[in-house]
Amino acid sequence: MKVWEAFEPFINYCRDERQNEPSTIDKYRDCFRVWILPWLGNREITELNQMEILRLREAMVKRGLSAARQYSVIVCLKGLLKVSRTVFSISCIDPAQITLPKREAPDVEYLNNEEVQRTLNAININTFAGIRLRALAELLLDTGLRISEALSLAREPFDNDQADFEVVGKGKRRRAVFISARSRFWVKEYLKRRIDNDPDLFVTTGYPVQRCRREDLHRFFSNLRVKVGLTKRLTPHILRHTFCTNLRNNGADISFIKDLAGHQNIQTTARYYLGKDKEALRRIVDNCLDYRITPAQQSEPASPSPEQKSGLAAPA
Repeated sequence: MKVWEAFEPFINYCRDERQNEPSTIDKYRDCFRVWILPWLGNREITELNQMEILRLREAMVKRGLSAARQYSVIVCLKGLLKVSRTVFSISCIDPAQITLPKREAPDVEYLNNEEVQRTLNAININTFAGIRLRALAELLLDTGLRISEALSLAREPFDNDQADFEVVGKGKRRRAVFISARSRFWVKEYLKRRIDNDPDLFVTTGYPVQRCRREDLHRFFSNLRVKVGLTKRLTPHILRHTFCTNLRNNGADISFIKDLAGHQNIQTTARYYLGKDKEALRRIVDNCLDYRITPAQQSEPASPSPEQKSGLAAPA
């Protein structure tokens, strides 16, 4: 079987068995179409070797691809080979022998508290689209939900004023989400404007209503960024980064951030939210190592005990 022939069965397996997100499937398709197919597509899977894969890596480097893009291409190739070996029983190179490019920790963009308040205040809540955007923004800032997770929510928990519920996130992993009174207030204000009975939380205008898609919301965030005058990007994912960064800056344990963000591996959480902000790291050190004595304390002689003062102290 040639590499190109194995790709569609691999995609079907990822979608049906692994239940990968559509965005992951789209990324695999793009990496395969642009890089793997031209370089390795006509090769027999059983004949692929390290030298050919190294030539692919060299070509990506010469083209000036970022480490992140190279990483995505090689992850796609490794996944294809792993499924070929373990599911399709094809004898091919062990994907464990293929090393992944090293990626630098990303520079995570987020809004500071002043920027958050300016952004929220700039939303016109007198229109249906505006109150919907305010409810969505408050919810994302309060929970760190991915936009796909937020748009898949039902309205029932909010109709019932629930303070927490479960969501099914990336990789079909379940996690608890906690909703503050403030977020519940804004979502209920939005629901008061609804005149439909659709069970989805965020729906389109017009009739019949439909569940909002992320594409529907792009222009709202883009227009809001211009209105606020932000030099940073403003997207639903930036609000997710803001949630996680605020947790970190206020001393939350990295394992708790992992669980609240719905990351599969703590390495993902650490890669995004540790190691970049020196002030945040300094606060962690100061708060967690408060047993340390200061140089001044170290140099001060201990106060004499009553026995020492009276000359009755036991000999050393």
